[in-house]
Amino acid sequence: MKTIFFLIVFIIENSLCIAQPVIQVEKQSFVNVGRSGYYWQDSLGKASFEEVEQFKAARFSKGTSAIFNGGTRGKVWWMKLRFKRNSQTEPYLFISYANIDSISLYYRDAEGKVRLISSGMFNLKKSDALLGTGYAFPLQQVKAPVGDIYIRMQAMNTLLVPAKLVTESVLNHALIKAYSIQLIYVGIALMILIFHIFMYFITRSKLFALYIARVILLYFIVMVCYLQGYGLLFGQAVASFILIHAHFFIALGYICTILFNNHFLKLKRQLPQLNKIFNVLLVGWSIILISSLWDARSFTNLLTQVLFLLTSLLFLFSSIQVIIIRGYAKKNPLIWCYVFGWIPVALASIYLVFCLMAIIPFQSYSFNLLTMAVIVEGILISLGLFGQRLRLLARHNAHFRKQRILMHEQMEGYRKQLNQKNQKPVEHLSLKELTELAKSHDPSFMKKFEETENQFITSLLQIAPQLLPAELELCAYIRLNFDTKEIARTCKLSVRAVESRKYRVRKKLGIDGEMNMQSWMSNLNKLS
Repeated sequence: MKTIFFLIVFIIENSLCIAQPVIQVEKQSFVNVGRSGYYWQDSLGKASFEEVEQFKAARFSKGTSAIFNGGTRGKVWWMKLRFKRNSQTEPYLFISYANIDSISLYYRDAEGKVRLISSGMFNLKKSDALLGTGYAFPLQQVKAPVGDIYIRMQAMNTLLVPAKLVTESVLNHALIKAYSIQLIYVGIALMILIFHIFMYFITRSKLFALYIARVILLYFIVMVCYLQGYGLLFGQAVASFILIHAHFFIALGYICTILFNNHFLKLKRQLPQLNKIFNVLLVGWSIILISSLWDARSFTNLLTQVLFLLTSLLFLFSSIQVIIIRGYAKKNPLIWCYVFGWIPVALASIYLVFCLMAIIPFQSYSFNLLTMAVIVEGILISLGLFGQRLRLLARHNAHFRKQRILMHEQMEGYRKQLNQKNQKPVEHLSLKELTELAKSHDPSFMKKFEETENQFITSLLQIAPQLLPAELELCAYIRLNFDTKEIARTCKLSVRAVESRKYRVRKKLGIDGEMNMQSWMSNLNKLS
């Protein structure tokens, strides 16, 4: 009885393994067929097509997700698909992901001969590559009615294979649709980039420069040129370089983003402990940056995924802490957009890292999630940056209003003093007597100087009404031919403080940098 039972189990098991689904290629919709495929990992990378073709079905594992995930270790994988078509259809195998190092497609034609089509980023041909989308392989000569195709695949970064068996008409329609969506995304990203470039030239703010670097590195180079394959527009050499050193651009982009986030939220002052954590992340991204230059993709793959997840989550956490909890955006709600901008990026990063780790299966929409998240982030972060500029402008306007009021009060005070002087007889002192008063630290020095050199003070205020009392006193010392060290001793200031005050007076009075201030003061006195 036991022998009969095991025999029945063996027959059932073998029948289930052999029964690989046959994909009907007739009016086929544009969907991934990953679950209909069977896979085998070639650990040594030396198996030939003839050997793999002879494998029993039990050696293959059935696909579990729409997009096959072959991991990040650079292993060679074989994929087997079975399909059926009628005589009127022209079937194609389309792999809608460009970043695969090498792809070799094998099948037997109607005469039983082995056909081989090789492609991939390092073995690219104009006839089999569709720019910016992936690779298309014609299957018209596959043995009918049921054809078996074997695909040998390898990628040192992440081996992701969204395979589709479609007819030519469906393929062309889907490609036009895909290109249209990609052009819309690129157009929006380009508008965001132009906005930040415009704002940088107006404000010269480091914030806009760092975000420009993020958009260029992480969107246009990594997502457009690398993930979507448009690097081929610049030639195969450039596309291959970006593929090999993709982690270099990712690391550099995230270094710029961390600096941007720290500067925007002023984390060094607001959250010093979190700022230290970001400094550790900067070290981690710097390690990836250096390692990627030597094509250490097997090492940088895992580290990039971990840091990508941690950094994205910390961006969201830090923005919530500073903007919402600490009330950074209390007076300008538009800055809240900065927080909302990191939410889709954080969620997409969690989803994609879990997919790459095979915790969650890849789906047909997985590739578009990160692109959509980045576009939403770019729009919201731009609004947040604009809100911060409005906040700074409001603060500056308030400061200038206070300065204007102070200057007005100062001018009124000088007018009253001048009126009082006109009413009373003024005792004029000589320059020598004024110098003695200054050196003796007499508190009445400035009053006596204004009485004696009334025209000199009036001329200064006519040129620069915003001069402060301390700056007028400095002009008085310069008028009396005091040098910088003598002024520092008399006013009990450091030489550097006096030089800073001189610099501010030069700017307010419009004195050329090469002009001697004592000569200028003397000439002003003569003109007055």
